[in-house]
Amino acid sequence: MDHVKLHDKTFKPFIPYEKIISAIDGVADKINQDFRGCTDIPIVLCVLNGSIVFTGELLKRLDFPCQLVSMKLTSYEGTNSTGKVRQVMGLTSSVRDRRVIVVEDIVDTGNTIFDLCDMWAWRFPTPSSSALAWITMSWDATSRIFTFWINSMKYFILFGPPGAGKGTQASAMVEQFNLKHISTGALLREEIAAGTELGLQAKALIDAGSLVPDEVVEGMIESQFKTVKGVNGFLLDGFPRTIAQAEALDKMLAKSSEEVTGVVSIMIPDNLIMERIKHRATIEGRADDAKEETINNRIKTYHDKTEPLVGFYQAAGKYNEIDGVGSIEEVRDRIAALMQRF
Repeated sequence: MDHVKLHDKTFKPFIPYEKIISAIDGVADKINQDFRGCTDIPIVLCVLNGSIVFTGELLKRLDFPCQLVSMKLTSYEGTNSTGKVRQVMGLTSSVRDRRVIVVEDIVDTGNTIFDLCDMWAWRFPTPSSSALAWITMSWDATSRIFTFWINSMKYFILFGPPGAGKGTQASAMVEQFNLKHISTGALLREEIAAGTELGLQAKALIDAGSLVPDEVVEGMIESQFKTVKGVNGFLLDGFPRTIAQAEALDKMLAKSSEEVTGVVSIMIPDNLIMERIKHRATIEGRADDAKEETINNRIKTYHDKTEPLVGFYQAAGKYNEIDGVGSIEEVRDRIAALMQRF
């Protein structure tokens, strides 16, 4: 048949059938080589609707056990892309902790790839060792295979007494490792300024002279985990402060099969805490903060609150101590060396 009429459109063959089949044969051979002898059962994820026929032909050529799963995404209205990908139908089966071969149709804007990878990071977490192979067909019927290594989000907790230089080092960590810095005090102010539901709850409590309960703070942090995109992970500063908060954080992350990556504790001796806080108070003209009694109370409060958490995270194998004595650059290098391990 030379022409095919569909509604008001008339189509004629552009790529010979033989060339398309040859391309599918080639990509199937490559996949079979990569998965030959596998002991797991990888998933073949068909992204509807464009890749239905391609997926069917590919499955006939795969010589290892696999499971077919599908989902439907679209960014088109008629023949034009809106630039925004919509999920029309969710996954037909769980892909958690599985190796996945994503079969898609022609890559045009690339929006689907970026959005699905983003969905993967938040909704379908996989271990850092899991691979995602993305297969597409190009306009000239050649096939392409892209392999992505899906890395779980990183969740770091920053400890350190007053004067340890947490603020300075947090800025460097955020920039170097593409993290979102979450300071509970700043987060409360942001949520209140934005007028979010949680922010309004917090404001009402603060205006009434009450402390903001853990569940409100935890809700704000969980909201950040779910909504902040384009980062490799999060750096928590000022949370958790108690064992109860640490346990709540573990439960929060467990919902998406995640966990705390590590605790970075910048340690300096008490006499240096005293020296640095006095120096800072003098520079900033805060005479009350320079009193030894005031500083000793801050040091005691820090130890009382933090030491139980040190034990908690040591028991979990998450606690890492950094020597905070030295220049900013020296401490930064020590932290960077630790972070590289993750």
